[in-house]
Formats: sequence, C-alpha cells, structure tokens
Amino acid sequence: MTNLSLRLRSILLALVALIVFIPVTVITLDKAYTESLTQAKHNELKLMNLALVSAFELDGDTPYMPEVLYEEQLNLPDSGYIGLIIFRNKVVWKSASALNNAVIAQPLSPDVGDERFVTEDSGALSNIDSYFSYAFTAEFASDSGFEAVHFYILNNRAEFNIERDAYLDTLWQWLLLLSAGLLILLIVGINVVLAPVRGLIREIRLTASGHQPALDNTYPVEFTPLKNSINRLLEAEAQQRSRYKNSLGDLAHSLKTPLAAAMGTPALPDDAYESLVQIDHIIQRQLKRAAAAKSGWQASVDVAPVVDKLFSAMLKVHRDAELTLTREGDASCQFEGDGTDLMEMLGNVVDNACKAASSRVLVSLSRQQGWSHITIEDDGPGIPDDQKDALLERGERLDTYTEGQGIGLAVVADLVAIYEGRLDIADSHLGGAAITLSFPV
Repeated sequence: MTNLSLRLRSILLALVALIVFIPVTVITLDKAYTESLTQAKHNELKLMNLALVSAFELDGDTPYMPEVLYEEQLNLPDSGYIGLIIFRNKVVWKSASALNNAVIAQPLSPDVGDERFVTEDSGALSNIDSYFSYAFTAEFASDSGFEAVHFYILNNRAEFNIERDAYLDTLWQWLLLLSAGLLILLIVGINVVLAPVRGLIREIRLTASGHQPALDNTYPVEFTPLKNSINRLLEAEAQQRSRYKNSLGDLAHSLKTPLAAAMGTPALPDDAYESLVQIDHIIQRQLKRAAAAKSGWQASVDVAPVVDKLFSAMLKVHRDAELTLTREGDASCQFEGDGTDLMEMLGNVVDNACKAASSRVLVSLSRQQGWSHITIEDDGPGIPDDQKDALLERGERLDTYTEGQGIGLAVVADLVAIYEGRLDIADSHLGGAAITLSFPV
C-alpha cells in the first residue's frame, strides 16, 4: 500500500466506500420501503375489516351478511383478498373471493375491542402459503346476551413480494448506474485535485535535469512551503558549488605559479623534472576530481553531438594518421551531468584511442535498462589483460600507448565514479581496446 500512488489510493478508497455504501443503501431503502408498504397494507386491511363489521348483523342468534359487499376485492374469486367471520368458533361467513380457498384452521383471535395485524401468517387457508392477516373482535347482542364476533381480512403476500422484488431490482440498477457515474466523477475530481501535484513533479524533474533554475509555477497554498524549501535548497547548493569552484581555481593558480617556477629552474636534473611533471599531473587530476563533484540537479546532455564535436577536433589533431572515426548506435543516448565533464571523459578516451589506432576508431552508443553505455574501440595493439587494472589504479603508462595515457584514464575513472557510473576495459572486435563508460539515467 505504501508504494501506491495518491491517485490509485484515492480511487481504491472511493471503490471501497462505494462497495460499502451500495449494500447499506439498498438495505436501508428496502427496509424503509417495506415498512411503508406494510403500513399501507395495514391501513387497507383495517378499512376492509371495518367494512365487514359495519355490514354484519346478528338477528337473534342468526348472523347476516349482504351478498354483495362494497369492497369489490371480496366479491371476486382469486382476488387475493379473503374475508372471514367466526361466531361461536365457527366460520359463519366467507367472502366470495374465497371460493377456491378452504378454511383449514381458525386464525388467532384478539380480545374484544382489540386488533391483530400479522405481516406473514400461514396455516388458516388452503392454496395460500403466506398472507397478511388483520383481525378484529367486536361484541354483538344475541338472544344469549353480548357475544364476541371475530372478523378477519386475509391478503395473499404474493403480489406484495412481487412489488417489493421489482422495487429491489430497480433500486439495484439505479444505484449501480449512479455509483458508476459517481465513480467517474470521483476519478475526474481526483485528477483535478492531483493536477498541482503532477505539475510540481513535472517542474521538479525539469529543474533536476537543468532545464530551469528553480520552481516558478504557482501552486495551492499547501504546496507553497515545499516549493519555497526546494528553491532555497537549490539556491544554497548553487552558491556552495560556485564558492567551491572559485576556491579550487584560486588553489590551482597558487600551486601552478611556484610549480612552473621550479620546473623552469636551469640545470634541473632529469629525475627531478620528471617528479615535478608527475606532481603537476597529480595536482591537475585531484583538482579536476574535486571540481567535478556531482550536483544533485544536473541537465541531461545528448552524447551524440559531443562525440561528433570530438571527432572534428581529433581529425585535426591527428590529421597525419589518416584515421576513420565512426559513431553508431542510439543517437538519443544521454548523460545526466555536466557537459564539460562529459567532454573531459570522452576527450581523454577518444584521444587515447586515436593515438593507439592503426586506422579506425569506433564509438557505439546504447541505452539499456536505465543506463547509457558509451563504448570507444580502436584497431590498435590493445591492452594486455594483466595491465588493465594497473592502467586505472596507478596511472601507469604502457609502452603501446603514448605518454599520459594512464593518467588520462585515471582521471576518467575518477569522473565516472563521481557520476556513479562504471568504466570497463575489454578487447575490441576491431583488434584493439574497447573502453566502455556506463552512466545511470
């Protein structure tokens, strides 16, 4: 869950909310609708029962009911409504609507003056499994005095259940449709809310790649502290690098002057001069290594134009060698860092390849799995396997290469390490050395 994006988290939370909301809503609305229908049914059966009470007469001990009742449902067979009157524990009257239904048991009777409403009753009638039952008990005068007469209205639940099921089907359809619409609105709303976040991320990437110096766009107030903090960090980092480079420049100038004076001393022994040259190389190497300290915010540099520019320079420098310089591979290969550092690294390696080559130098560019690979090959004598590590670690000069090769590659190795890259030396299919610089992108 911690690796999920804010957008996906919001959508998942919205889905969970809808998954919980829909069943709860259906249950709540179904309960409310069922209670409403049940109350309406109670009122309906009560009125029909009162109609029976008002139509009933007791002549002595003989009950009397009219043949046709005002309530039309009780006059139609199989209407679903059945009226019963029980006097002295006997069914003394049954509505015409109960033509196909036999009374197989006496329903429960309330006390005199009370009513009894059962939402799901059974067992009193044949051919009806479940029904609403409304019962009322009244007293009528007979020859024996006042006696209880029980009035019943029974209603088949089948139509009630059909109506409720139809309501549930419609309710589910509408809720699912509304939920889909709500989910779409939520996704759109989430995208709108997260738009400033995407804009901030996009601008941070532009700033990190060196395309702009700071965050300039306007964002919601919640992001203002973050924006200001990043801009202050960028400004402080730039000022620190500037001061660092200026200090290194001053240091280099202060070291070069006495070193040049010492090297220009007349009658200087050869071994002392060689030592001074070595000191000069070491100073230059360490200064370049320090000055190339990687910044956290670097522009992306296209490698192909840098290689082409180097080729033009090398053809002039080595014009007597009649070399063929070729670039191939992915022209979109990029280096995330300072363009001067890239020129320094490639310049050293390509220059060494031109010095060692018989007739051809090949530079291949590729991008694989988040890495940019730059391979420089030549058709020269190559580098012996037992001396490849020494060439990088100690800066030693090999007899097959001109003076300075070792120190140049050591500087390149330092720069590559600063950019968290790799430097590999292998044998080229051209016959010489193949030096590969790999950088994360």
